[in-house]
Amino acid sequence: MSQLTIFRVLTFILVPVAILFGILDLFMLLMALSANPAMLLIVFAMACFVIYIFTSVRFLLQGIGNERQLNASLKDWIKVNAYGTLFISVMFLMNSAAAFYINEVNLRQMLSEMIAQQPDVAGKISLDYFIRLFRVISGIMLVVSLLAIVHVMINFRLLRRYEHLFGKE
Repeated sequence: MSQLTIFRVLTFILVPVAILFGILDLFMLLMALSANPAMLLIVFAMACFVIYIFTSVRFLLQGIGNERQLNASLKDWIKVNAYGTLFISVMFLMNSAAAFYINEVNLRQMLSEMIAQQPDVAGKISLDYFIRLFRVISGIMLVVSLLAIVHVMINFRLLRRYEHLFGKE
């Protein structure tokens, strides 16, 4: 399979993820502004992911697909947000990988403390279900982060190959 085909498939796999991340990012932004300013770094990185995916879609469909001339600023948007995407993808990758290697006893203790801190959730959800949910979400985030890292690497190569599509400003 060619790089362009892989890039096309990965792009359309990551679009629904970007939409979900965009919605989550808005809620996280509101929480960060009102209660927890330390979350702003994660909010920024998730916004980079969303912007990166949608600028990549534009590059793929309008530039590569239709051979249209694109603004040079689009290339800058892709590159800058690709670094933020790499940051959050590596963070997700490390967290997801750690979730699979954590000791079962430590995981149970950590998740039971998390449930205890949430008064509306405590008693309504079993610890075993929460552990399964945690593992499933960790697996999904592991796959998404790997796909995003591969996407960024291929996108950098395609930006060089299709340099002629970006006009001068």
